[in-house]
Amino acid sequence: MLDITSFEAGRRLRGSLLLSGALIALIVLTIALFPSIQETGADLDAYLESLPPEAARAFVGNVTTLTTIEGYLVSQLYQFGWVLLLAIYYAYAAASTIAGEVERGTIDMTLTLPISRTRFVVGKFLSLVPGVVLVNAITFVAVLIGVEAVGESIDVADLFAVHAYSIAYLLACAGIGLLASVAFDSVRRAQTVGAGAVFGLFLLDTFTFDTDYDYLGDVAFSRYFDPGAILVDGDIAWTDLSVLLIAVVVLLVICSEFFERRDLSG
Repeated sequence: MLDITSFEAGRRLRGSLLLSGALIALIVLTIALFPSIQETGADLDAYLESLPPEAARAFVGNVTTLTTIEGYLVSQLYQFGWVLLLAIYYAYAAASTIAGEVERGTIDMTLTLPISRTRFVVGKFLSLVPGVVLVNAITFVAVLIGVEAVGESIDVADLFAVHAYSIAYLLACAGIGLLASVAFDSVRRAQTVGAGAVFGLFLLDTFTFDTDYDYLGDVAFSRYFDPGAILVDGDIAWTDLSVLLIAVVVLLVICSEFFERRDLSG
């Protein structure tokens, strides 16, 4: 199992570095704009207040001001970049892990090795972990340097907590992609379903939050990751973090059991 994890993680290293590079460019651009944004903060804060609740939650989170570096980063970087884009990316990436082997016809040869289907699925999923950790480690440092470069300060512990917490969130979203990967033979179909499910759950969370149908959004993983609460308020919801970690394990068990029983002869 660890051989599979090591091999697949090595194959994904280049992609993780490219993703980190793209995020660094986004971080540099975002933070570089903060001084000018801060000067017009009053107008922007008034604009935030005028946004519909659904739009505010989807695109800026629960922040109420852009004049602080913490609120600005949450609204302009983490809420959209991490909660939505990276979540979709890792669901999309995970969706190709098993479906890719089936579609290429290499799954039969792989399963002739002395390894169970469960260990194969777990090994494939674990290969995503180093990339998620690496991307968050690199971007954590990039944000920290960028904030200092514009003469601002930020609580290092809170910033670290956002990135550490997001690892559990992104792996939970990857679990959705993995489920699609063991369910479909086509990589494209698995990726569409996996990424689409994450996006759909995000919308469900957004449009049901603080409404009579709030309970429906409890199935969305984005409901359990609030960068604003961590970075602005310094509040880590340990219960929500536990939900995400449990979801990762549960999804991995479901995927393994499904793949164990799946007929691959066709």
